[in-house]
Amino acid sequence: PMLLSRQQRVLFLAVAVGRIAASYETWYVNQSLTHEAGDERWFLQRVLVNATFWSGAGAPVLFYTGNEGPIEAFYEGNGWMVEVLAPALSAVSVFAEARYYGESDPGDANRTWLTTELILADYASIVRDLFEGSPVVAFGGSYGGTLTTFFRHAYPELTVGAVASSAPVGYYDPERWPQFGVTQYSFANIVETSYAECLDAIEGAIEAIRADPAAAADAFGVCEPSGLGPTDPAQLFQYALESLPQLDYPYPVDGRPANPVAAACDALRAEGEPTRAAAHVASLALGYSLNSSCFPTLDEGPGGIPGDGPGPDAWGKQSCSQTLHAFSSDTVVRRFAFNLTQQTALCRSLYDQSPNLDALTATYGGYDLPNTTTNVLFSNGDKDPWHAGGFLPEHFAGQPSSNLFCFMRGAAHHLDLRTPNPLDPPDVTACRARAFDAIRSWLAASPPSPLGPDDAPNPTASSPSNPSNPPPPPPRGAFCARGCGVFASRR
Repeated sequence: PMLLSRQQRVLFLAVAVGRIAASYETWYVNQSLTHEAGDERWFLQRVLVNATFWSGAGAPVLFYTGNEGPIEAFYEGNGWMVEVLAPALSAVSVFAEARYYGESDPGDANRTWLTTELILADYASIVRDLFEGSPVVAFGGSYGGTLTTFFRHAYPELTVGAVASSAPVGYYDPERWPQFGVTQYSFANIVETSYAECLDAIEGAIEAIRADPAAAADAFGVCEPSGLGPTDPAQLFQYALESLPQLDYPYPVDGRPANPVAAACDALRAEGEPTRAAAHVASLALGYSLNSSCFPTLDEGPGGIPGDGPGPDAWGKQSCSQTLHAFSSDTVVRRFAFNLTQQTALCRSLYDQSPNLDALTATYGGYDLPNTTTNVLFSNGDKDPWHAGGFLPEHFAGQPSSNLFCFMRGAAHHLDLRTPNPLDPPDVTACRARAFDAIRSWLAASPPSPLGPDDAPNPTASSPSNPSNPPPPPPRGAFCARGCGVFASRR
C-alpha cells in the first residue's frame, strides 16, 4: 500500500473535512457596551461557531480574536485552525467579531466605545459566558494576533495558550525600536526589497502616471480623477504596491496568482504601456476588476501612512487613538515623511481626539510582553512588511520562557494560519508542527473540566439562549436590552 508522509496525511485530512468545516452557525451575542457595572446599554456582537468536531464537556475551544474587518473573512483565512486542528483536537472553532466591524456595530457614528481594552473585554465575556469549563486556546493574525497577545496577557485565566501570527506588537513600542533594530523606515524598506527585481519599472510607471493623469484615471478605472490619490495621481498605485507583499502567497488566493509580487514585476517589466501595467498591478493588489464598474475613491490609504492610518472608517478611528504607526518611506516605491503634528490635526478634525503612540505599550507592555506573558507562540514571515515589528527568535534567544518564536522564510502575512498547501514553504510547515505540539502540551497541562456532560456548553443544542428556530436579530447598529439573548442561525 502507498504510505503517506505526515504532511501528506495532514493535507488529506484538510481536504476530507474541508466541506464539513466550512459550515458554521452565526450567533448574535448580547454584549455590554461599556462593561461598566450598572450600564444597561448593550449591542449585538456576531460570533461564528463551528462545532462539527467538538466532543463536548471539557473539549477544547479554539478562539479567534477577530480583528479589523468582517469576521467571515478571517474565518475563511484560518483553515489550519478549522480544518486541521479542530478535528485533531475534537475542538469547537469560535470566531468573535470585533466591535464596530462587520455586523457588530453599536451604532454611534463617532465610535465612542472603540478601544482595544473594550474589544478584549468583549472576548473575555464570550469565553466566560459561553465556554466556561473548556480549555481555550486563542488565535489571531495581524492586529488579531496583537489582540491575541494582549488577551493572553490581560486574561491569562481564560486561556491555556495562544498562537499570535504576524502580530506587530513591537511597532507599538517606538521608544524601544533602536534596541530591536527597528526604524520608522522598516516597513517601507521591506516593501522595497520585495520589488528588488523591478524597481526601475516601478519608477518608470510612477513617472508615466504623473505625466498623464487623465490617461491614468482611464487605465485604472477610477470613478473620478481624485481616486488616483488625494495629492498625487501615483498614490493609488503606490498604495497597491505597499499592500501586495503582505499577500505574496505561494499559491493563488482570492483571484490573485501564486507569488503575486513576482507576477506584478513581470507585468511592469513587460513591453507595453507602463500606466496600463500599473493599473493591472493595482487591480491585482486591491482585488477589483478593470472590466467592471468604476473603482470608488478610497476614504483612507492612498497618500497616507504606510500600512494605513487615520481616516473616517473604524480602523481610522483606532489609529487616532491607540494604533497609529509612526512609519515613513524613503524608497523608489514612495517618499513619505511621518509627521505627528499633521496626523494629530487630522485626527482632531475627524474625532476631536489625539493619537497616543505609546498607549498600547503603556497598558500591555510592548517588547516586555514575552517576559511577562506565558504560553504564546509568535510566528512571522520574512516576506511580510509587518514582521519587523514582530517578536523574532533573535530578540529573545536564550531567555527562559514558555513562549515559542517561529521565523518563516518565504512566508507572507500569517500564511501559517491558512489551510495547509503542498506549496507551503518548509518553515511554515515546521512552524505549524511546533504550534500543534505546543497546543497539545498546553491542553494536557490544563485542569480537567468541572462540568459534567449535561452541564457542558453545547453550541448545537436547542435552548432558550440558542433556539432551533431563532427570530431575526435586531437591526444592525441597534442597542438592545438585556433580554435580547443569543440568537443563532445556520450559514
